[in-house]
Amino acid sequence: MKQHALMMTGALLTVALPASAFEIDPHVPPEIVIGGRGLATVDFEQMERLDDGSTSDETVNVEDSSLLFGFAKHLHDDNHYGFGAFGFKALGDTEMNESVFLHQAYAGVGGRQWEARVGRTGLPNSLLRFPTVRDDDLLGYTHVPNARLAGDSDTLTLYGEQAAADWWFTPHLRMTAAALARPEGAPGDPDYGSFNSGSLGLHYYVPETMDTDRGLTFAGLSVDVQPFDERDGLDDGDLVTVQLGAGFNVSGHPERLLHLDTQLMWSQGEDYGSLSDPLERARSDAATAVASLRYRHRPYLQQRWQAALTVAGQDYGDFDNARRYAVVPSFAWRLGNGIDAVAQVAHERYEGDLRQGVGREHETTVQFGISMQFDHTFNNSVGRRDDIIHLEHDMLLPGPSFGGH
Repeated sequence: MKQHALMMTGALLTVALPASAFEIDPHVPPEIVIGGRGLATVDFEQMERLDDGSTSDETVNVEDSSLLFGFAKHLHDDNHYGFGAFGFKALGDTEMNESVFLHQAYAGVGGRQWEARVGRTGLPNSLLRFPTVRDDDLLGYTHVPNARLAGDSDTLTLYGEQAAADWWFTPHLRMTAAALARPEGAPGDPDYGSFNSGSLGLHYYVPETMDTDRGLTFAGLSVDVQPFDERDGLDDGDLVTVQLGAGFNVSGHPERLLHLDTQLMWSQGEDYGSLSDPLERARSDAATAVASLRYRHRPYLQQRWQAALTVAGQDYGDFDNARRYAVVPSFAWRLGNGIDAVAQVAHERYEGDLRQGVGREHETTVQFGISMQFDHTFNNSVGRRDDIIHLEHDMLLPGPSFGGH
């Protein structure tokens, strides 16, 4: 009799306290998300070199096509959760001996006001997402360089291992701190996993799903510190970079959105007397500014098309007129849910000592292509702070460059 009473009590507790089922039943399935993007463009490139004049090239570019898998599950109660993600990305990086790169591999835990994660994902080295077809189209202007990389690799500038934590003071204001393990050495055979730098950021963000009024939508400040060793004959030192960013809803109309994003970046490094090597440029003092203005036509709140213009400039203050400028108009036309026809022209011009260092006068790239992205959730039981697809660059989404789970 006593045994039957205990069994009945246990059954009633299981029904009355459903949150305990996460602990009692080990077979509760996790929330699973599958996402990805297929991006293919036809690129026409023309470059004016100092030594051999004008050169041109035409290629089919599938770089940044990716596949993502995300997982989440409650812990002992429904106020705390664990999460993780794996992702693979197609490379166009000629410096690396790989065609596919594991760019997402991390796990973490979180609660209502905080999250902590460990693993490989995008480095917190940019504040805003600009309306370019790919996130590396203006990489030298938008992201903190990797001062430990003996070569020129977009991928190894964007991704690395890290132990990071976020704290939300309010739903709109958060602080991020991260110990970073940037890839080191030659891009063809990099070293991974050793902590070598750090980042601290404070961000204010109001997504358009919550407010479409005219005014400030994003404000951010970040400080990135990279001590670096002697490498390739270059002395050791420190690269300290400060970034300021802001985003503004100019129109205040949800169907005809006019959005302005701006980012300023100051890097304090070393003076090696030359800008001919990518590592010298990464470790040098530089001041950078980027701004974009985009118009999004969204009748009945459904995306139809976007036209945008991004301009950028960079100055290496320790050298004589060592500057470069970029102008990038872009356009996207929505063909269907998550499927867009994209077009872009990127023109970049070099001046002074920088022109001599890189060996180029100017270069222009024209791109036409198709972008298709998707994400789907199975067993939606945890609720995510952001869509997993936001781990990838999206030219149609204004706001912070971080996001996704």
